[in-house]
Amino acid sequence: MQSQLHSLRAYIQSINDIAEDTIRVCTVAGLDLEELGESDSIDTIDKAMRKLIDAQHCMDIESSLVAQLSSQLDTSAVETDYLSSWEQSMSKYENMSEASKYGRNEKYRDFRQQLWDVNHEGEPMPRLFAGQAGDESDEELVIAGARLTYRCPVTTSWLVDPVTSKQCKHSFSKEAILNFIRSSRGSCACPVDGCSKTIRSSDLYADKLLERKVARHLRQLEMEETAAQYTVVQ
Repeated sequence: MQSQLHSLRAYIQSINDIAEDTIRVCTVAGLDLEELGESDSIDTIDKAMRKLIDAQHCMDIESSLVAQLSSQLDTSAVETDYLSSWEQSMSKYENMSEASKYGRNEKYRDFRQQLWDVNHEGEPMPRLFAGQAGDESDEELVIAGARLTYRCPVTTSWLVDPVTSKQCKHSFSKEAILNFIRSSRGSCACPVDGCSKTIRSSDLYADKLLERKVARHLRQLEMEETAAQYTVVQ
C-alpha cells in the first residue's frame, strides 16, 4: 500500500510540474501579446492561468491527503476519509472569492504584475479585484510583491542566461552555477546565504521570464542614466 501511495504522490508531482511549466509558457505568451499591443487577446491567457491555478490547488489537496494516509498507515490508524476530505476541501476552495483564490496567489500576481509593467514600468498596479469581498489586503500584496534581485549570487554581476532552481527558487547565471556544480562533483549547497537546499543541474530550468525582467531592468537603468546626463548638460 505504501508503495502505491508513493507512486501516486510522484504522479501528482509530475502533473504539478507540467502545470508549472504551462504557467511559465502562458506568462511568456501574455507578455508577447502585451508587447504587440494585442491586449484584447490576453483575456484568454488570463482564464487559462486561473484554470491552471485551480488545478494546482486541487493537486495540493490530493498530495496532502495522500501524505496523511501514508502517515496513518505507518501507525495502523487510518482515520482519513479520502473522498469526504477531498470534497470538503474543494467545496471550501470553490466558495472562496476570486480575490482570495487568485489575488493572493503568487504566480497569478506575478503574471498580472509583469503584464502591467510592459506599459507601466515603475507605476503601481491597481487592485486586481477591487470591490470584491475579501480583497482588502490584496492591494498591498500585489503592489509590494516580491522584490527580485537581478544579480547572480555566484558572480555578483547581472544575470546572464538566468536559470532557477526548482528546489529553492533562487536564480543564477547559467554558466556560473553549472561551473559551481561541476566543481562540487555534481551537486552543491545553494550559494545564497541562509539557503540550505542542495542543487543539481537537473534541478535548474531556463528562466525566460526572469531573463526578460533583467533586460527590462537594464533598459530602465540605461534610460535613467541617459536622462541624468541630459539634465547635467542642460
